[in-house]
Amino acid sequence: MCPHCFRRLGRDGFGFVCATGGRECADDKRLAAANPLDRRATCGTCGHLTTRRRCHACGDRLPEGYLESPGRIVALAGPVSSGKSTYIAVLVHELLHRLGDELRTSLVPCDDRTTDDYRERYERHLYDAHRTVPKTQERDGGRPLVYRLGRTRRGAFGTSRDTSLTLVFLDTAGEHFGSRDRMETQLRYLAEADAVVVLVDPQDLAGSGTPGSATGGAVRTAEQTAGPSADVLTRVLRHLGEVHGPGGGRKVPIPVAVALTKLDLLWSELPDNSPLHRTRTPGPVFDADDRAAVHTELRALLAGWRESQLDLRLDQSCADYQLFAMSMLGSAPRGADLGLGGVRPHRVEDPLMWLLHRFAMLDRGKV
Repeated sequence: MCPHCFRRLGRDGFGFVCATGGRECADDKRLAAANPLDRRATCGTCGHLTTRRRCHACGDRLPEGYLESPGRIVALAGPVSSGKSTYIAVLVHELLHRLGDELRTSLVPCDDRTTDDYRERYERHLYDAHRTVPKTQERDGGRPLVYRLGRTRRGAFGTSRDTSLTLVFLDTAGEHFGSRDRMETQLRYLAEADAVVVLVDPQDLAGSGTPGSATGGAVRTAEQTAGPSADVLTRVLRHLGEVHGPGGGRKVPIPVAVALTKLDLLWSELPDNSPLHRTRTPGPVFDADDRAAVHTELRALLAGWRESQLDLRLDQSCADYQLFAMSMLGSAPRGADLGLGGVRPHRVEDPLMWLLHRFAMLDRGKV
């Protein structure tokens, strides 16, 4: 499966491309005819060896070693203003500069375009200019950022085992999740995922009491409908159910993480002893006690906001789901400008830690 266009292709769907990048080598027939399952091929034009392979359907380069060890794919979904772009910007930055060392993982972009796109679309705004990431326009979407998250797990008797996760961030405009007709690429993206992270804007939840929420803390009336986050979640779950359980009756078997963003808007409403105030204990282990406390707290919050239907829908639709809450920035920006503290993320890594645990990529800890 190509991690760029999400199409399942046979052996003829992949081929080599010359590493020199010469125009005269681009259509070399000997490279095109080479067995893509080989680890390298020789360009018949310039004679250079190449290990680079690409998808014939979309032309994009595959990550190194992808066919030998494709890894698991994590998909991301969310409506307009749920914070998808900011989440991508902060999570990648944290993995590159803090979490990578803590978890003993390496995050490698699959190609130069992923590196350049991240730098241009995210990093220069958030970390250089200290401004919010611009809203993704419909013309900007379509090509995902693809990273390989690799980790070596230490086993008994000095043994080790290399594992990998393919993080595919398809940062399309939130409007693309607004109707099934506009979700063609997204549907392939979700159908091929081994796990899904759905972002939810708490301001869409009628009883949250956050600034701009549907009813400012009041109980929703019969005339008031669910916000776009609930709509997108319903649409995603319906599609996953159709893919994994045609005919109905079967729960979605892959892990589904539902994360409330902009947690900083809720801090004043939370009791001092709320687990949402705490930070995760550092280290490359999964803390099951902390995970259970956060999940239980969020279920109680949803019930208090008269949003138990969201939790009930997940329970009825998913065999394996968890609730999360995070703040990507640490405080609400002032217009497009970040607060004086800059980017101060809180629990942005929690969904990834849970998925690493589910995929047996973390060391044994409090499990």
